[in-house]
Amino acid sequence: MKDVEQEPMVTKATKAKRRSATPPDPNSDGSEFDAREWPFFWLTHATGLYLSRLERGLKKVGLDIGRWRVLMCVQPGQALSVSEISELAIVKLPTMMKLIQRMEAEGLVSCEARATDGRVTDVSLTKDGLAARTRAWQTAGKIFSRVFTGDEGMDFDALNRQLRQVVVRLEDD
Repeated sequence: MKDVEQEPMVTKATKAKRRSATPPDPNSDGSEFDAREWPFFWLTHATGLYLSRLERGLKKVGLDIGRWRVLMCVQPGQALSVSEISELAIVKLPTMMKLIQRMEAEGLVSCEARATDGRVTDVSLTKDGLAARTRAWQTAGKIFSRVFTGDEGMDFDALNRQLRQVVVRLEDD
């Protein structure tokens, strides 16, 4: 694993200023903007690198990111509606519907009308879908281990809580 690039020498005052940075002035021209100090830069960068590595790994086991999302959203032995999967996977409903139709034709999922509301299509994993889910999970697990090995002190619960809060605030209009 590559070592994290070290920051150039900075004073304690500069580090303290960075930790306690104030939100950007919405009326500013942005001339003070530094991408490396912008949390969304790091979120986007990390997500992009993760998806790139995941895509390469999934290709080796005959899957792709879209199928990964469906396989990991639908829990074994349960069913979710296409809308629920679309929301969890952050994929537009028409795109998700087409993907699920392809996955059904490939034998990875089965679709049926919900018993309580025939307008809702429920999706569940087939035997082949469960096997594909296992391959996908093992691929993702290797990436996770590679990235987070040596971070025994990292508080994943706190990280997830903070990221959840970011999502909640972004969802609020």
